[in-house]
Parts: sequence; structure tokens; C-alpha cells
Amino acid sequence: MSLDGVLIVVVAVLAVGVSGSVAIPVLRVRFLATPLDLVLSTLTTVVTLAVAALEWVSYRQRGERVAPLRAAAFLVLAIANGSAVTLMITGLDRQAGMTLAAPGQAPLYDFSVARVFAAALMVLGGIGSLRAWRLNHAGAIVVGSGLAVVIMFALVQVGADRLPSLGSLDAPGLSGNPADVSSLLPRPMPLGAAVQILGAALFLWAAGAARRLHRRDRSVSEGYLAVGLVFAAFAQVDTAIYPGAYTGLVSAGDLLRLSFDVILLLGIQAEARAALSRLQAANDELARLRVVELERAGLEERARLARELHDGLAQDLWLAKLKIRRLAGLPDLGAEGRALAGEVGDAVDTGLAEAQQAVAALRLSGEPVGSLCELMSRSIDEFADRFGLRAELECQPDLPELSPRAYAEALRIMQEALSNVRRHADATVVRVKVAVDDGRLVVVVADNGRGFDPDTVGPSAFGLASMRERAALMGGELRIESQPSDGTRVSLLVPVSPVPAPVRAGAL
Repeated sequence: MSLDGVLIVVVAVLAVGVSGSVAIPVLRVRFLATPLDLVLSTLTTVVTLAVAALEWVSYRQRGERVAPLRAAAFLVLAIANGSAVTLMITGLDRQAGMTLAAPGQAPLYDFSVARVFAAALMVLGGIGSLRAWRLNHAGAIVVGSGLAVVIMFALVQVGADRLPSLGSLDAPGLSGNPADVSSLLPRPMPLGAAVQILGAALFLWAAGAARRLHRRDRSVSEGYLAVGLVFAAFAQVDTAIYPGAYTGLVSAGDLLRLSFDVILLLGIQAEARAALSRLQAANDELARLRVVELERAGLEERARLARELHDGLAQDLWLAKLKIRRLAGLPDLGAEGRALAGEVGDAVDTGLAEAQQAVAALRLSGEPVGSLCELMSRSIDEFADRFGLRAELECQPDLPELSPRAYAEALRIMQEALSNVRRHADATVVRVKVAVDDGRLVVVVADNGRGFDPDTVGPSAFGLASMRERAALMGGELRIESQPSDGTRVSLLVPVSPVPAPVRAGAL
């Protein structure tokens, strides 16, 4: 259920409950229970003080500009309830006019003014959050609000007899028989009822502001606070009808305030869970960014190596090739020298081709240009043109997308397999097939050469070991099938479903 739905249900239920207590006397909740009254007051003190501290922490650590106003509001409530607890524990509640045996106006004024003051601060806090107010002297606001309440309590104690009455104290039972529970609450007076209704209106206003903040920021705590403030508002309404703030006297208003406290506790717990969830999400995002940064650093290093190979080794090989041509063309070079020059030239050509392939693979790992089929097709055509072998490619269209690293590794494995065909197979035809089979990318390089016994080669062969290592880096496997005089078949099998989306350079 949405917050608006919860608020509608809560308002409807509480309105029916308060109306029923007025219309049906048996539904009125009021009884004597001094231990329960002490427990409720202590719980309210602890909860409101904790919320005040949390609001202050929000201001200090998260920079919530108007959090001091709410911290001041809950501090005022904590001081009001804490003073009542202190008077009950020390036995000074009689002198303060808080007992039914000697009731006074001071408790009614203390709690009424404190709740109205706290509600006004909450309204200001809600409005300030919605309008992005910037508060100065936050500490002075919180401390000043607390001191103002303490001073007000002292002044009320001194001049309570000269203040207008907030509740009639001549109800039967207040000075007679306290056991007559039906007459334990004083009758409401117009001024007292007006003060309580003002507090109720302010609490509802603050609830509306919290609701708007919840809808704007999707804040869990604001949603709970909105519901809790509705309970606080109806507690004020109940107090307007049945005023009372005396030791041991428990009414429906006290139970509604207990509900307010419980909702605040649930809100704190929900906010803590939400904060942990956000922290976990932030940690996951940091881990992802760390992986991306490592990938990016690797791509930059590959690009640097590609530049160095192209500008260094490849250029040197080209120069060596030109020098060998000049050497082979010298008139006084014998037949044996020309043969050796030719062999050296072939070796340089091979090294140059390997260097060019390495440069292409390193650049490919950064930002592939074209599909895997297109890249392999270009590489195979170049191989066929250079070495005069018949090379064919069969590639399934719409292959699944691979990461740049997988592009590079698959291409290098195919190039190494073609190189082995040229060096060792004595083949006339080589066929490359790329397809997806059973959730795996399959790259097959097959030739019609003389073949060999894989068991006699051993794992120490550099070319085969390199291909196996590259396959393992992709999370796949390399299979080699060959027999003497029956050609060779090299198969790369890579799972395609677990492969993550490609990480592009500059994605941050």
C-alpha cells in the first residue's frame, strides 16, 4: 500500500475512534496505572531524544540544512517527558502539581506549550526542507529551543496560579475518590481546547510536509514520520477533549503518543535498513567501477604496446627487409649468399607478419571495428594473399556480442592456428568455421595437411600452450584433433551466456 493509502486508513480509523469515545462513554480509555505511566513517559523520552540525536547527525554528516529544526523539536519533547519522569522518580511531582491528590495548572501548560512548540518546529523543518532553506547557527537553534522550554517550565511553576485555566479541576473524583475512574479527567476549557487543536493542526501540517518529502526524495523515514505525526495530531485532539497530564493517569492520548513512539522506532529501523541497502549498492558500484578502471588501464597499456610495436619492432623489420633486398642484389654475392639472404628475408617477412598481427590484436582489444566475422575475414584474406594458401571462412551471422578482450583472444587463437598450418602442416587448404552451438561460441580451424600425434607434442609446445592459455582467459577450452596424414582440427569453445557486456574505453 502506498503512503497516501496508509495515511487515509490511519486518519479514518483514528477519527472513528476519537468520535466513538465521545459518543460512547464506555469506549473512553482512562485508568490509573502509575508504573505504566512511568514506562510510557520514559519510552517517549528515550525515543524522542534518540530521534533528536539522529537528526543532528544528519545535519553534521549529510549536510541536511534544516535537520536542526527537527532536532530541536524532538529535543523539546524529550525535555518535557524527561522532566515528568524526573519528578515522578524523585517524588517531586506533588509539589509540581502533577498528582491527582493535588492537581495544578502547571502540568497542563508545560505539556501543551511544549507540544505546540515542537509541532511548530517540525512544520518549519518540513517547509525548510521543501524550499531548501539554509540555516545559520544550527547549534544555537537546538540549544536555544531546549533552554527556552526549560525556562518556560520554570516560569509556569512560579506563576501557574495566575495563568488562565486550560482545564477545569473541579471534576468529581479529582479531589474526592480517585478510584472513581469515570471522573478522573478534568473537563476541557475553551483556551485549553484551542491550544490542543492548534497543536493538532500543526502536527497534521508537519505530516503533510513529511509526505511531500517522501514523495520527492523517496525517503523511508519521512514516510514513517508522516504516519507518526498523524497519531500525534489525534493525541492532541483527544487531549483537547479530555485534558490531563497527571502522575499515574493513562488516557487514549497517551496510547496514541505511544503509537507515535513505536512508529518512530520502526522508522529508525527502516531507515537503517535502507541505509545499509544503499551502502551495499554503493559498494557494488565501487567494485564495478574498480573493474572498469582496471579494464581501462589494461586497454591503455595494450594501446601503448601496439604503438611501440608498430613504431619500433615493425619499422625495424621493414628496414631489415629493405637491407636484405639490397644485400641480395649485390653482384659479387655468391649463390650460397643469395640463398641465405632469401631465407633471412623469409624469416623477416614472417616476423613482420607476426608483428602486424600482434598490433592488430592489441588495437582490437581496445575498440573492435566490425563484427567478429568481418575481423576474421580480413585476417584470413591477408593470410591467403601472403602465403598462397587456399583459406575459406564460414561464419554464422548474428553472433552474440563479445567483450573486446574476447574478440582479441579469439582472433589471436585463429591466427596462431593458421600460423601453425603454414609452418608445420604442409597443407593446401585451410577452412575456418565460426558458429554458436549449444550455448557456446565455436571457432574451428581445420586443414588437409599431414597431421601429427598430439600426444607426442606435449604441453610444453609454446604455440599450443599459448592458445590454451588464451582460451582459458576467455573461460573456454581448446581442443586439438589430429592424426598423421589426416590433417588437423583446432577447436575453440567459449560459453557465450556468462560473457559480460563489453567495457568500452572512456565508459566512465
